[in-house]
Amino acid sequence: MKKNWLNSFTVAIGLTLASLYIYTLDLTFFHLLELKSYDFKIRSRGERPTTGQVAIVAVDEKSLKEKGRWPWPRTYMADLVDKISGAGAAVIGFDILFPEPDSYVPFQAVQEAVKKKDLTNIDSESLMQWMHEVGDSDRLFAESTLKSEKVVLGYFVYTESDPLGDTAEAMSAKQMELLDFSEYPIVQRFDKPEDRVPFRVMKSAGLSLPKLVDAANSVGYVSYLPEVDGVVRWIPMVMQLGENFFPPFSLQMLREATQLNLAVRIAPFGIDGVKLGESVFPTSESGDFLINYYGPAFTFTHYTASEVLDGKIGKKELENKIILVGGTAAGILDIKTTPYGTLYPGVEVHANVIENLIQQDFIVQPTWLKILDFFMIFVSGILLGLISIYFKAYAMAGMVLLGVCGYLGVDYYLFTEKGLWVNTVYPIFTQIFVYSGITLFKFGFEEREKRFIRGAFSQYLAPAVVDQLVDNPNLLKLGGERKELTAFFSDVAGFSTISENLEPEELVDLLNHYLTEMTDIIMKYEGTVDKFEGDAIIAFFGAPIPHEDHARRTCLVALEMQHRLAELREGWKKEGKHELFMRIGINTGAMVVGNMGSKSRMDYTMMGDSVNLAARLEGVNKQYRTYTMISQFTYEQVKDDIEVRELDLIRVVGKNEPVRIFEVLAEKGKLSEEFQKKLPVFNEGLDHYRNRRWEEGIQCFEKVLAMDEDDGPSLTYFERCITFQGQPPPDEWDGVFGMTTK
Repeated sequence: MKKNWLNSFTVAIGLTLASLYIYTLDLTFFHLLELKSYDFKIRSRGERPTTGQVAIVAVDEKSLKEKGRWPWPRTYMADLVDKISGAGAAVIGFDILFPEPDSYVPFQAVQEAVKKKDLTNIDSESLMQWMHEVGDSDRLFAESTLKSEKVVLGYFVYTESDPLGDTAEAMSAKQMELLDFSEYPIVQRFDKPEDRVPFRVMKSAGLSLPKLVDAANSVGYVSYLPEVDGVVRWIPMVMQLGENFFPPFSLQMLREATQLNLAVRIAPFGIDGVKLGESVFPTSESGDFLINYYGPAFTFTHYTASEVLDGKIGKKELENKIILVGGTAAGILDIKTTPYGTLYPGVEVHANVIENLIQQDFIVQPTWLKILDFFMIFVSGILLGLISIYFKAYAMAGMVLLGVCGYLGVDYYLFTEKGLWVNTVYPIFTQIFVYSGITLFKFGFEEREKRFIRGAFSQYLAPAVVDQLVDNPNLLKLGGERKELTAFFSDVAGFSTISENLEPEELVDLLNHYLTEMTDIIMKYEGTVDKFEGDAIIAFFGAPIPHEDHARRTCLVALEMQHRLAELREGWKKEGKHELFMRIGINTGAMVVGNMGSKSRMDYTMMGDSVNLAARLEGVNKQYRTYTMISQFTYEQVKDDIEVRELDLIRVVGKNEPVRIFEVLAEKGKLSEEFQKKLPVFNEGLDHYRNRRWEEGIQCFEKVLAMDEDDGPSLTYFERCITFQGQPPPDEWDGVFGMTTK
């Protein structure tokens, strides 16, 4: 048997905790799904506008076709610097590395120098030295760079030993000196010296030629942080070499363009932000910056490098711009994989970073979002558990779909409007995971039980009640349970005589019509039909679905049944059929209710003295010529809702304690004018009867009968008063009428 604690809600809690545990494992599969969801959000929001302050001078296919194969002579680079600088660019950044001397000798420059110099008396060694000085393209590039005072060069960073074994510890003093001037000028440290926070460390660096680095205004690393899937989403804003900290290429360019102070703040937990002037750029604790892409490749303005060299692109296009120089041609191989695909120019990644910094346009994933992740996972699971208790499978599926869509909508809003990258996969996974587990549990355990309940109770419970039992089987306690309920017994007056005068088919048709109409009213008020015994209906209210107003419901059922039966009698009378009259007995009290019987066959029924009293009251109606009778115990619970007439104080067969009985007349405030007139007279007569004033009682009851000759209780008391007038009861008579039959 299934344990009481094992239900869809406890299953949901278990699955939610399992989902939280899976979250803590940080499995690669889920991490990849989350990264792909991030990429989808980036792409789905579409291309976004840029300021136009960042442009790219691209060494593209057209440039290679017009100027020759790559790599170009450094004289071309010198010329590019001169052209771009002369056009008034704010800063020029080369996303190109120049690690080796240029082997190209500019023939035209040497030829012009020869015309100006007398070479007749120069020895061969001096001639070679002079020609090298004249034709040194690296020197020409360095001179142009120095002259422009706007150039930023890039360098590569290796976090492990490079293939040549050139580690940071083995770097030459010259290389260290070259990097010194490009470090963060201001470092604010709030971590303790004995408890330093570890950061991304440079193991070695790939620099351009020293003469070029010396000539540049600054240098910055062009390294990225590709994820496990190879996609570039992050860039380190801080890297450490020894005791010094260094900024990236993009940040160095913006610093040169704005001439603002650059600082990094280090808190005890890690990087607390990078600052340029008054602008603060958010990073992770390790100093990583999440790139907020503006669109697919070529979202930023690209100028062909050959057109710049030829003077076709000049001041109009380049003035006051932040210019990135880089290769976009496929043969140069500076192509990255980004959320927008695999063919994204590396130089444009830097353009996105610079634009982010200019616009203060960030996507952040602060550490407190992990708390949000935990909260969303937990709440999603618990809500599904609660929903599973109150909703059926189809409704629950709709709720899950609504929950998933709702969360995705909020997630997308936070991403696009607030710049927050919250976890998409785990909360969605939790909802699907918990829903699937609950569905399997329900199918395997609860649904089997619900099918049994529906089959067992649908014949004698209202559909709404059956649905409640199906949703909450715990309302059914196997065996007996002591509860306060209201029992209902009804019987057709003179049914034996009627049945003798009808053919079996006619009898069955009449009885089925009658029982159907009456049962529908019981189910309307969510009562439970215990059984049918011929023409008798036995029912109770307050179980298995508890209702605090079960007594009131039962009285309303009795009133409605008598009213409906009166309507049926009118129809039967017109059809020439037998008319049926129904007697009802109602009592409220403690009784045992539950599944009773054998293991192979059981009924949901009631037992107890309170049940027996209701059955007795149904028969007592005969003595008073009434049709609906309730006990004093029911009356106490309905006196504010139901109009009644006190009938008597009786002692039923098998009981010593007397019971006060009442006739149900109408809902409160709906008593007919006829009854409003005769009820006070009847009550006066009842008072005379109990005080042995037989003559006065007879007069009162005669008045009532004059108003309504069919008033059964008045006729009963009229006869008693006449009897007692001739044969008075003994002196110890207490007014209690003892019933001699059941």
